Amino acid sequence: MPLSDFLSCPEEELETIITNDEPYSEGEWFKAKNIGMIQLCKLGELLNIGSYDELKNGFGIVGEPLPDGPWPETTPPALIAKLRQISDTEIQSVAQGWARTDELTGDSSANLVDYLTRLRDFLKQQSNPIFLINAL
Repeated sequence: MPLSDFLSCPEEELETIITNDEPYSEGEWFKAKNIGMIQLCKLGELLNIGSYDELKNGFGIVGEPLPDGPWPETTPPALIAKLRQISDTEIQSVAQGWARTDELTGDSSANLVDYLTRLRDFLKQQSNPIFLINAL
């Protein structure tokens, strides 16, 4: 089951994909285990996109919530736009600060540089909406 992964797909295909027995077989996925809404809000704050609360309000459940998940959420467009065009220099800089936040205890800045670089490359290739897929 997906856990804090990004899915790029047309919104009308979202429910079919996330309820599939093998959801990773459809759509375009970026496996982002353990980096969810809370961590992304902190990242957006560090990137000066908005406050934590403003960014948190940009995540919203899509469709009728399933009792046991997964729960697809919209992702703030300003965050996606920034991550699509973030430079290598910005990645290096923000990863150091992000790694020191309480939300990412134990993650090294090198791991976060890799994560942000791969995420940027994934987002650049996508033309469909981006959803954060959460399941507990």
